[in-house]
Amino acid sequence: MARYSPNVTVRKMTPNFSSRQGVTPTLIVIHATVSHNRPGNADLASIGDFFMNPAVQASSHVCVDNEGNSARYVWDKDKAWHCAGYNRMSLGIEQILPADGSEVTQAMYREAARWVARWSKRYGIPIRKGKVSNGQVLRSGVVRHSELGRLGGGHSDPGPYDMKAMLTLARTYREHI
Repeated sequence: MARYSPNVTVRKMTPNFSSRQGVTPTLIVIHATVSHNRPGNADLASIGDFFMNPAVQASSHVCVDNEGNSARYVWDKDKAWHCAGYNRMSLGIEQILPADGSEVTQAMYREAARWVARWSKRYGIPIRKGKVSNGQVLRSGVVRHSELGRLGGGHSDPGPYDMKAMLTLARTYREHI
């Protein structure tokens, strides 16, 4: 039987978050941790430990690994600190992989797609490629961290990533939840 909901195996709620100030999310941002996946939950817990440090001043709502497991670090109602000028209107999915995309697995795509489907259903975020400019969401949807430019922190992640395949999976999962 297919699984349609994320498999949260680690919960480490970070102090690195703040209020959305009443803003409903309209954007889902796909990230890469630039680290290597390790079998089991140690990698998800390690990312959580990193986010637990207040000096880091960074966080994400969730993280997924290559086995199709997830960790939760910030509740949806709160603003995670993952993409600078776009934090207030976005939800963040970290993925444990190097920025060159060499560790992306189908299980990781499926788990990220489950989060996209869940958030699409809950917040009405369309499962499509989003578009942003100058700190504004021009088209709600899903974007790579690299597409946010300087106002998103100037990052280049997630590197090579089959967004089309992940969004196709997300549409399928959304039909079942």
